[in-house]
Amino acid sequence: MELESITRLLSGYDNALFASFIVSVLIIILGRISFRYSSSQFRSSEVQTSHVGETPRIGGIAIVSGCIYCWWVTENFSTNYLGYIVLSGLPVLIVGLLDDLNFKVRPLYRLLGAAISSLMAVYLLDTWLIRVDLMFLDNLLLFSPLAILFTIFATTGVSHAFNLIDGLNGLSLGISLATSFFLMVIAWISSDALVVLLCLVFFLSTLGLFILNFPWGKIFLGDGGAYFQGHGLSWIAILLIVRNPDITAWSILLIFFWPVVETVFSIYRRIYKKKSASIADREHFHQLVFDKIKKFKFFRNSSNFANSFSTVLILPLFIIPSLSALIFYNDIMKSMASFFILLFLYVFAYYRIKASFL
Repeated sequence: MELESITRLLSGYDNALFASFIVSVLIIILGRISFRYSSSQFRSSEVQTSHVGETPRIGGIAIVSGCIYCWWVTENFSTNYLGYIVLSGLPVLIVGLLDDLNFKVRPLYRLLGAAISSLMAVYLLDTWLIRVDLMFLDNLLLFSPLAILFTIFATTGVSHAFNLIDGLNGLSLGISLATSFFLMVIAWISSDALVVLLCLVFFLSTLGLFILNFPWGKIFLGDGGAYFQGHGLSWIAILLIVRNPDITAWSILLIFFWPVVETVFSIYRRIYKKKSASIADREHFHQLVFDKIKKFKFFRNSSNFANSFSTVLILPLFIIPSLSALIFYNDIMKSMASFFILLFLYVFAYYRIKASFL
């Protein structure tokens, strides 16, 4: 489809921003009710917590509301796809919200919820990964049942990855905004109107919450919101790869660089230290940065300011892999080389920051 035709379809998509923002405001106004049932008051002592005070943790409802309202009031060829993505994301959203509302949900059930959401997406979208631009894996993915299992594994992992990086004001939301934006730009370059419109919905729905989350932290994304965003964005990325053979999967991996690498590295770190993956710690990259920042005299009396400033420092680091993805979106070797170079720099920076605490 011509780009001029795409722009004519954009009318009405501001509804996603409007609905998300309004619902976010309502959640904040009804804060007393949410505090009564929300788990935020019980989490202030958790080891990974990087904020103080009571704040609603159910911002995921605002993002879903933005998506649903946009789906309801607009009508074009992307409407069904948007509905399928939202519908398939409900199981993992509900599991996350239960935890946000202090119903202690075991990690296994969260994984199961994400897997169910992915299985629903496979069925509803009739789509799965058919290539990852690695010859031996691509040959295996020719076998559809194996390809479906791999797709469920990958999207479940990404869904949890977005929750893992959610620890600072605006961090997970900022990364979600950047992810949807760069996916949208690559889709625009490829004249894939469907993916452009889907990315726009998620971008605007996220922006409505981000405005109130950063920098003051008036409302948090919560586990439900993080899981839902990871699910939705991963499936939009799969649609982009499947529909556009010229786009390399490595460029898409670069766009998801931060949550994916942070998750894989955390798994490695815990295996190396013989720690359970279900036990939280304060050794994630963003938490090390926050702990370092709040030691400076300027930030000692304002933990919230240190929290948001840490996000300002980290978000540009996420933009670099995404810019590489944009430059090399159709070049397998350069995208792959960029990924491993950035992976080395990530590990190097991580250990340099950690060594500064010794």
